[in-house]
Amino acid sequence: MTRKNIANRPLKSAPGPSIRSFLLFLFIVVMAYFPLKKWGEPALSEFWFREVICRMVTDAHALENPEPRKMGLGATRPELPQSLYGMDELQSTFGGRVSLISFYQAWGDGPLHAFPTEALKNMRKAGYTPMVTWEPWLSEFVRYESKEPQKSLALIASGKLDSYIREWARGAARHGTPLFLRIAHEPTNPLYPWTSTYGNTPEMYGSAWKHIRSLFMEEGARNVSFVWTPFGLLDSAFFPGKDQVDWIGLDLFNYGALSEQGTWIDFYSLAKLYVDSYRTFGVPMFAAEVGTSSAGGSKADWIRDMFRAFRNGDLPELKALVLFDIPTGQTPTGLPIDWSLSEIKGIDSLIQREQFDTLFTLRPKAALRSYLP
Repeated sequence: MTRKNIANRPLKSAPGPSIRSFLLFLFIVVMAYFPLKKWGEPALSEFWFREVICRMVTDAHALENPEPRKMGLGATRPELPQSLYGMDELQSTFGGRVSLISFYQAWGDGPLHAFPTEALKNMRKAGYTPMVTWEPWLSEFVRYESKEPQKSLALIASGKLDSYIREWARGAARHGTPLFLRIAHEPTNPLYPWTSTYGNTPEMYGSAWKHIRSLFMEEGARNVSFVWTPFGLLDSAFFPGKDQVDWIGLDLFNYGALSEQGTWIDFYSLAKLYVDSYRTFGVPMFAAEVGTSSAGGSKADWIRDMFRAFRNGDLPELKALVLFDIPTGQTPTGLPIDWSLSEIKGIDSLIQREQFDTLFTLRPKAALRSYLP
């Protein structure tokens, strides 16, 4: 072949896809991205939650049963859950026996009302078991425009707040380790919108409770222990049922001279009244909030007598004790009251003398997480 013929031959295309093929491939990728983003990613996330996260949840029953004459000790303080510094002080005071942290959270929109992931993570790292008092203030939702709706428990039972409850329950499942949850505590306290003052009946209360618990179970939050707390001695009608409640948490306060009757009542007498009223439900009990005024008597003597009652085994029904260490409170009639332990001078020596540091051991078992079948 002559040099001239070679020069006149057309050049062959370089191997590989043509520009047209590349553009077609790019078009397919772009068209597929948005459906995958919209449906594929949520599906993968849901699969991961159901098949991985939920299987790693520690069952709430992994909490050890307290040994005879031993119980869990905890506290609530004003800086919780943002800071643990006050709890560290109590740890020193009680010889490292404080194991429960109690704090309060309202329902609502926004990060302040979402599951407190970071706070509970810090508590877990520090060796504490949390108890969250979960308060359904529906006015904190934008949709209710800062007004508490009448019969709010009926709205909860009907599913109007399911998305919020489910998201919170998923947060609990992701937390993975045991926690106590007090829902709508003190159901006859007129200060709260989930009471009869706002048109809520015992039937509404029971329906809302059962609905909330069922959503937690559907979301795999088996690590949650549900705590029911009465307001007074006549709240039996609001008990959701033995199959719905894991613990009864009693709120035990001595108002002393600040009470309407002006009567000072010792811890044992107060606790015995509540224990006798609710023991027939057959659900384990603990003292979820405990405090005393210093008006009309000695706060130090009241606290010392309380621990003596536990040490002597006078209240075997109560498996844990949560101190209400809050300086700013008020009586039902609106009088200011200081519940804090800081009013007690020399509390360290008081505890050392009574040898209370051997009483309290209720912590999660150091065991592998349980798996669903």
